[in-house]
Amino acid sequence: MKKSFKLLTLGLAGSCLLAASAGTSYADSPVQAPAAASVSAAAEPVSAPASVKNGAVQVTTKEIMEESPELSVNLQIPVIQGMKDTQYQDELNDIIYRHAMKDVEAVRKQAQGDLAAANGSASELAMPYSVDSVVEVSASGGQEDANRLSMRVVTSVYTGGAHGMPRVDTYNVLNAEEAQKIELKDLFGENYKAIIDKQISQEIAKHPDDFFEDAFSGITDTQSFQIKDGKAVIVFSPYEIAPYAAGIQEFSVPIAQGGNASAPSRLVVGGEALSEKQGSIYTTTAGTTMVPLRVTAEKLGFQLKWNQEQWAAELSKGAVWTSVYKGKDAYTINKMAPFSLGEAAVIKEDGNMYVPAAFFSKVLKADVTVTGDQLVIK
Repeated sequence: MKKSFKLLTLGLAGSCLLAASAGTSYADSPVQAPAAASVSAAAEPVSAPASVKNGAVQVTTKEIMEESPELSVNLQIPVIQGMKDTQYQDELNDIIYRHAMKDVEAVRKQAQGDLAAANGSASELAMPYSVDSVVEVSASGGQEDANRLSMRVVTSVYTGGAHGMPRVDTYNVLNAEEAQKIELKDLFGENYKAIIDKQISQEIAKHPDDFFEDAFSGITDTQSFQIKDGKAVIVFSPYEIAPYAAGIQEFSVPIAQGGNASAPSRLVVGGEALSEKQGSIYTTTAGTTMVPLRVTAEKLGFQLKWNQEQWAAELSKGAVWTSVYKGKDAYTINKMAPFSLGEAAVIKEDGNMYVPAAFFSKVLKADVTVTGDQLVIK
């Protein structure tokens, strides 16, 4: 049975999460606009890096445009296609669409209310109000991006005053057979806040006059971020930590290195710190920590048999059984459908097979944490 859909982080500064209604699809939710308004909708490719167009996932935009005396709408709504987990894909598309439509209807209601209060005289108001959005895809969901799909939607709402108010919504998904939301702790470990806070504080200290004094006290549990070129790009909307004129603030933290902190270099299994001869770990350019399979699994109580014909390792412990194939990013638990962990199993020059650290938590159900320079599995 498919696990329940986990909602992604949507936006900054109080924007909300929307759940799709059961039985309602993205395609069944057209824009409801007044008869007097001029409305058009079309799907066009997102302007994105070539890796996105050639990767496993395609992102196009559904353009929604509307013009009336009180409201102007010009939206780019991303439409995701080609994910391995089509149920997750469809529900995510529906959530993104409904989130955009909620923005439109909220501004429409405000415009109509303000217009009524002004006795129908638009000249007394800064009409029309407007809702605009643009999309940026920064990671393709393909192998070149470790199967990570990352994008953001910047929505600007204008209801009078000197300028509109932009909001950034970010979406980060592991494109696997059972897709899942990517969180910062998945990229940097349990110590992710300290790693990222240190990097951002150092960057702010270089140009303190560009930021509000004491505005940054650390990232939040729902911090918006993108993944781009092997880095986590931490995103802040205008007015969060800097004036409006400074625009959207971005801070890039290399995933593989965890900013200025080192990636884990020592392996501790079942309370025993392993020597390099027993089992060493390494981090890929995409930021995935790879762990020697045999020594780690055996210390967790699993039996391992090698299938030379299929170049596969078979692991068993009680009712748990799995097999790992060289060169395949396809992992299973008992007889469940295979899913991706972002990296294929590899055999290195030392003769050992290596798998992503997530294999031990998501397949073998071990507790995997990062403490300082140690990757701890128990």
